[in-house]
Amino acid sequence: MIQLYFKYLTFILILVHFHITVYSQNFAESGINLGVKFGGSKLLGEIPYDFSDLINEFGNKTGFASAFEISKNISNHWEIGSEYGYTSLKGSTSSPEFSAEGFHQGIPSEITEPVEYVNILIGQNFFFRYFFKPAGSESAFIPFIRAGAGYLNYNSKFKYIDAPDNDLLFGKGTEGYTKLSTPVYFIGIGFKTSIASQFYLVSAIDFNMVNYDFLDVMHNFDLTGSRLELIGLYTELKIGIYYNFSKSGGGRKNKKSRSSNSGFLPFSR
Repeated sequence: MIQLYFKYLTFILILVHFHITVYSQNFAESGINLGVKFGGSKLLGEIPYDFSDLINEFGNKTGFASAFEISKNISNHWEIGSEYGYTSLKGSTSSPEFSAEGFHQGIPSEITEPVEYVNILIGQNFFFRYFFKPAGSESAFIPFIRAGAGYLNYNSKFKYIDAPDNDLLFGKGTEGYTKLSTPVYFIGIGFKTSIASQFYLVSAIDFNMVNYDFLDVMHNFDLTGSRLELIGLYTELKIGIYYNFSKSGGGRKNKKSRSSNSGFLPFSR
C-alpha cells in the first residue's frame, strides 16, 4: 500500500511538472490560495476487496471535519494543493455483536453493555482539482472534481458508553496503546462560488478510502478467527472560505469588463 501511495504521488508530481512547464506564465500570475473548511464527517462502512458486502458493527454518527488548505492554479482549469485536516468519526451500539470478540487481544470475549467509538484522524494530503469552467470565472457555480492521497494519524477510543473517557476497552494513539498511521485516498466533487475580487467559497463532498479495517476502532474476523482484509470508507462534507493572494485579483485579466461595472457581481454568469 505504501508503494502504491508513492507511485501515485510520483505520477501527480510528473503531471504537475508538465503543467507548470506548459502554463508557466499562468502559474506565475495566479497567486496562492489559502482557505479554511468546516463541515461534517461520517463512516460509511467497511467492504471486502471483492465489494461483496458493506459491514457496519455500529450505528455510525456524524462527526466534525475541518481543514486548512494552500493551493495554486496552474492553468484556467487545473489546481494543485495540500491540506492539513482533522476528522472525527464516531458511533455506538446498545446491542454489540462484534466478530473480534474472543479473537482479538484486548477485546473482551463477550460484550453485553452499550459501547461507543471515537476515532480522531489527523493528517496531510496532496490533491488536484479540475474545474469544468475557468477557475477565475465571476460565477456562483464553477463545478470541479478533486482527487488525491495522503496519510492519517489515528487517535482512537473504544469504550463502554458509561465509562470515563480514559477508561478504554481498546484504542490506538492514546496513552498505553501503540500508534497507528495509514495512507488515505480520496475523490470528490464540488463547486466554487466567487463572492468578491479575491474571496471565494468552496463547497465539496469527498469520499475517502483507507486500506485498513480500523476506522470504527474494531478489527474484523471470520468464523475461524482469521483477520478480514477490508477497505474502510468515510465521507466528508465541508464548506470553506478562501483568499487569493494575487495582484491581478485572482487571475482575472478583463479590466475593461470590470471597470464598466459598478462593482463585482459574484453571481454573474
